[in-house]
Amino acid sequence: MSDCLSLRERYFAPGLDAGDAPEWVEHLHSCPTCRLAYQGLPHMDRALTELAQLPVAVPSFDMIAKAAQSAARNQRRRQVVRRSVPFLYTGLVTAAVAAGIVVAVWIGGTRSASPKLLQPGAEIFATAEAKSAILSNGVRIRLDAGTLKLASASRDAQTLFLPSGRVFLDVPKLAPGSMLSVRTPDAEIRVHGTRFQVIRTGKDTQVNVVQGVVEVRPEGIGRPVQSVHAGESATIGSAEAYREGLRHSTLDALDRSEFAAAEKQIADLLGSAADPSSQAEAQSLLAWSLSARGKHNEAIQRYRQVFALLPEGKRALWAENACAELAILVEQESRKDGVAAWAECLRRFPDGVHAALARSRAHTNKGM
Repeated sequence: MSDCLSLRERYFAPGLDAGDAPEWVEHLHSCPTCRLAYQGLPHMDRALTELAQLPVAVPSFDMIAKAAQSAARNQRRRQVVRRSVPFLYTGLVTAAVAAGIVVAVWIGGTRSASPKLLQPGAEIFATAEAKSAILSNGVRIRLDAGTLKLASASRDAQTLFLPSGRVFLDVPKLAPGSMLSVRTPDAEIRVHGTRFQVIRTGKDTQVNVVQGVVEVRPEGIGRPVQSVHAGESATIGSAEAYREGLRHSTLDALDRSEFAAAEKQIADLLGSAADPSSQAEAQSLLAWSLSARGKHNEAIQRYRQVFALLPEGKRALWAENACAELAILVEQESRKDGVAAWAECLRRFPDGVHAALARSRAHTNKGM
């Protein structure tokens, strides 16, 4: 028996083709016990390989740290199992052992996750520890950090909202016509069956796909829809950053007198502007472009829309410039109306950079 143990130590090592060793081949002919064990090795290797390929949820950092502490011990146990189990049984026994391991892993994972059914309107929070939940359609959720809310749920569609944090989702193949979406302040991620992670920071949204394909729809008109496949990632900047980029590119185009390009970008800017002040600024850029192209009447109409949108008390420099430009255009059409336009500039911007000009033009026009 000691010879058997010595030979098994040398020829049962993973990756070694023991069949080419004459010493081992001769021993197999004379030892039915070792021959039976050697024949059972492929079954055990296959069972262990299939077990390694089973889908599992990515554990939290704390769980990984605890698992790492026992990694060496587990590795030694696996070697012992590989060497000893084939001597007991082959075939069905090997499959039963692998099935037992799978059941143990599943039970342990279920106990640690303890998912609860997330109801419409309900929120979960994760600070020190990850929180698990499940949806009525079988979607499994692990929130590692932040806040997650089931914003809406119907028979065919469910929407989760992640204002900030990090969430991992395991979405089974949904019924035809059904969809799950995850919304952040920057984008909407739509899926029909996949495993993926969404991270929402203070400046952007990151999507990492483990399995399947997700569809990413960034907030803001003009932003292209992206398809992110397994093994790929995508980063979507905030809607504010997107609008600021549009604004700067529009100003650059206007400075270069590329009015057609500027007005196309302004249309996107108008569509992406969320608040009245941003809408008003986009309208002022369009008025500027129209005026530069000689379309004064259209420019006047746009400038008037600016001040219909602009909240009272808003005294940004761009707004004061727009007010002065409107007064100049109106004055060219009618000096009487020009007085009223300059007076409106003084009312809105009494201490602005154009206040002296407004007083002068209003006084001059009154005397004529």
